[in-house]
Amino acid sequence: MALVALEVNGAALAGATAAGVLFNEPGVALVQGRRVAFGREAAEEARRDPASSYRNYWELLSDEPLPRPARGFRSYADLAHGQMQGLWKRFRDSVGDISGVVLVIPAGVAEDRLALLLGIAEEAGLPVAGLVESGVAAVRSVPEGRACLHIEATAERLAVSRLIAGDGRVRREEILFDGRPGLRHLRAAMTGYVAGRFVAGSRFDPLDLPATEHELSGQLDTWLQAVLSGGDLRIELEAAPVTATAVLGRDEFLASIERLLGAAGNRLRSWCTGPGAADIYLSGALADVPGCAEAFARLLATGVQVLPAGAAALGALERFSPVAGARDRYVLLKSLPAVDTAGGPDTASTAGPDAGAPSTIGGGERGERTPTHVVFGGRAWRIGAEGLHLGSAPQAGGLSIVLSPEGGVSRNHCTVVLENGQVVLHDHSRYGTSLNGAPVADSAPLRGGDVVGVGPLEFLIAREVGDDGS
Repeated sequence: MALVALEVNGAALAGATAAGVLFNEPGVALVQGRRVAFGREAAEEARRDPASSYRNYWELLSDEPLPRPARGFRSYADLAHGQMQGLWKRFRDSVGDISGVVLVIPAGVAEDRLALLLGIAEEAGLPVAGLVESGVAAVRSVPEGRACLHIEATAERLAVSRLIAGDGRVRREEILFDGRPGLRHLRAAMTGYVAGRFVAGSRFDPLDLPATEHELSGQLDTWLQAVLSGGDLRIELEAAPVTATAVLGRDEFLASIERLLGAAGNRLRSWCTGPGAADIYLSGALADVPGCAEAFARLLATGVQVLPAGAAALGALERFSPVAGARDRYVLLKSLPAVDTAGGPDTASTAGPDAGAPSTIGGGERGERTPTHVVFGGRAWRIGAEGLHLGSAPQAGGLSIVLSPEGGVSRNHCTVVLENGQVVLHDHSRYGTSLNGAPVADSAPLRGGDVVGVGPLEFLIAREVGDDGS
């Protein structure tokens, strides 16, 4: 019988099995008379019928009556129960016999809501094996003497956990920030920015008409990703009898997101500078919001590592050990065993980069042995077959180090990847990437001691040195 894991965050409900991430869907419900739909189907239809949708019932988890009850769904808890039943069916259809489900919980969830969540899970038929906090599940290792910051978001809240190493475990030491903005506020700010540009350019507010509001909602991410990739962008909306136009600007848009994240950035900045500066991990759901990773990189003046979708569920499944006592299953774990990343590239992990290793990171001399790490700003990222992306925006697949968008740094600048036992640099930038001061033509092999230039920044290619010097 198999163990599975479920991230219980309405922003992204991710399920993991031994084969990988099984699903990743939003906590959205659509209530239309007797019909109730959940997840991606509900999110798509909610664009056309927003008045019939619910998006924050996981956050508002309670027995409070719905404004528009449906048959069998009269409260926020009923909606959560309905969606959880559907997710449990997907687990059973995919895996078959399941011994238990590890529930991965966002940092800062109140005890009364956690108790209600457990009741909903058991009523839906889930054999709960244990509870794990998301930060310690997503981040697989923390270097001794350093800390990591895990930044995640629900619909209403942004939470930042400080993680430390101790006794071979990753522990959540404290929650540094717990408050607004949540994903709902970030999305509202994005919508408001674009609508404001239409008002400035055409004296037309697309939020005044349902048709243009729907069109703006459908195009929003595409427009903003294009702005982040290429600078200023001219966009149009059909608003009969005229066509409304607007111009979106990269720096202006990022500034609007930075203002919203400013309180969190001010709280975290002291942890990101000087000796022992913390590594920054951004949850996949938060990084999916256009401009969020770039804004954090600018606010904190450091690289931001983006975790892939489902990283916390995968990490919990990899490192959780079922407990014997029935009561212990309901204790929220705030520590998990660390993954020993010494001894070679960590290609098995999909949960995050190796933020540091207990043995020495070498690279002062150029050698023939295969390098193992990219070093920048006093931090080391392990090179693996999944690829390590360097640039000013997160990329799909592999791991991303999101850099401050300075002059000469492209959105997807270059990739360092382990291919057939050799580490290779691939250049994707319109500005070009250098290797030991010389421009790279498409790709080049890397050795320990090489220096890769990305705009004004330099990255050392290093190899891990064991105690015997090998």
